[in-house]
Amino acid sequence: MGAKTQIDTYPPLPDSDHITGTEKISKFLQRFTKHYTPLTVRIPNHKQHYTSCIVSVEQDHLLLDELLPSTGHQQLIEERALIARGKLDGVDIQFATTLQHAGNKDNLVTYYMDIPSLVEHRQRRETFRARIPVTMKLPVFVENKKGEKVKGELHNLSYGGAGMIMLPDKTIMEKGAMHKCTIQLAKDEWIDCTVELRFAKSIPARNTQFIGTQFIDLSATQSRLIGRCINELERRRIRQGV
Repeated sequence: MGAKTQIDTYPPLPDSDHITGTEKISKFLQRFTKHYTPLTVRIPNHKQHYTSCIVSVEQDHLLLDELLPSTGHQQLIEERALIARGKLDGVDIQFATTLQHAGNKDNLVTYYMDIPSLVEHRQRRETFRARIPVTMKLPVFVENKKGEKVKGELHNLSYGGAGMIMLPDKTIMEKGAMHKCTIQLAKDEWIDCTVELRFAKSIPARNTQFIGTQFIDLSATQSRLIGRCINELERRRIRQGV
């Protein structure tokens, strides 16, 4: 394995504060593992931007998910270093880290990275919610109170929930109600989960209704798949310049 690329200098995050110390950094980055929050990744000596997410933070390494698009894999193996930026709960972050080795976790490509020596962070007001392009029809099925599966479409996706456009069904309008749900994600992946209905609005002109839901007790693998779907949607948005 070749020598690691030096990343001692890179553009700082403007008006940011710094976190140092392995223990503090590990604890801070743990927050990004709960919903597999997307990261934008740049590899030194390459212009292309990639997306990934933090799978977990362990004693002496940081686990990152497979880079999208997959062309970043070989670049990371060669350069053995990256700079990552992301945001969660109104906080922007940036850090640089180096590759220990590539492996697998949950049968998915995973990168074992060094714990960064410094993390920059900056407060922001925006919250991240990925909208589903009109050209991408992602079906959902929500079980109503009669046990029937009502079909709809995914409208937006966030780390903690989803917005859906459904056929009218008055039994899927009660705030706080729990519903079993099946969702198709990008790349033809499906998850079965439980959602809590947080918002509901009838749209008579379109003979539909819009519901906002919160995910309940997702497994680690489900959260990771949702994070990867959000990464893919964000990558498409950046590529299309919208």
